[in-house]
Amino acid sequence: MAVGFQNQGNSCSANSALQCVAHTPELSSFFLKSDSVRGEIVIEFRKVVRAIWNNASKSVKPGPKLTNPSVQQDAQEYLDFLLGALDQEFKKQENPPKGKKVRPELPSPVADFFEGQTKSTVKCPKCSNMVSSTPESFTSLSLPVHETAQPVSLGSCIREYTKDDVLDSWHCPKCKRNQKDAVKKLELGKLPRNLILHLARFKCDSSGSVEKIDTTVEFPQILTLCEQEYKLYGLINHMGDSDYGHYTATIKLPNGKWYSFDDEVVEEIFELSRCSSDAYILFYHKTSV
Repeated sequence: MAVGFQNQGNSCSANSALQCVAHTPELSSFFLKSDSVRGEIVIEFRKVVRAIWNNASKSVKPGPKLTNPSVQQDAQEYLDFLLGALDQEFKKQENPPKGKKVRPELPSPVADFFEGQTKSTVKCPKCSNMVSSTPESFTSLSLPVHETAQPVSLGSCIREYTKDDVLDSWHCPKCKRNQKDAVKKLELGKLPRNLILHLARFKCDSSGSVEKIDTTVEFPQILTLCEQEYKLYGLINHMGDSDYGHYTATIKLPNGKWYSFDDEVVEEIFELSRCSSDAYILFYHKTSV
């Protein structure tokens, strides 16, 4: 099952994201069993999954709908594209023959396996009125990473993401006027079966140039979040800077061993580092219900 992907020019970002998504247990199991859904992205992704799990003897070349070698793409951007495209193709309704009923939307395994929700509330500083927003869905959370010479923990990045935000101006529906210093609180509502955490390592300076934040982040193999337990099963690494970077994947296979996937090159890792300045996207699987 440790099968590499061929680099087709600028496809290391796509290769690393494809590896982690294809090694998500529930999703790979679904694609190994189901042929019912058709769609350009679904079909090519299904071929990749089956090549991996059927122990292909050599590296796999992902189809043209899954990669675009002419474009230098960030792994997080590609991940958003891949999950979004799969989700849409599962939900897409075909035009029915005349006189036939419209086929209802199919359940999407992307939503089932990766989708969570955040919710926010705003508290009025004058009357203490609380206003809740409509829950927002997510398939990954982009966590802030600050520049510092000292290592930071993944937990501190999550706390920074959910910290209270003081609003300069907010209209209170109870007071009927704009209020200063209203507090907006963001909470994690529904957590997904598979939690994707993106460490936001790239920032734009005042001139518009993109720089990478090389802060070392400590991440646990077992993460407890909102009283739910998650185990790390994959991560995407980014080496280099914003102009000349390279992506690899590190994945734990069902045999309990960790492997490094550097395009076609696959190697076993005998001890996984839990502290890295290259860790970019973390994949966790929920172990508790």
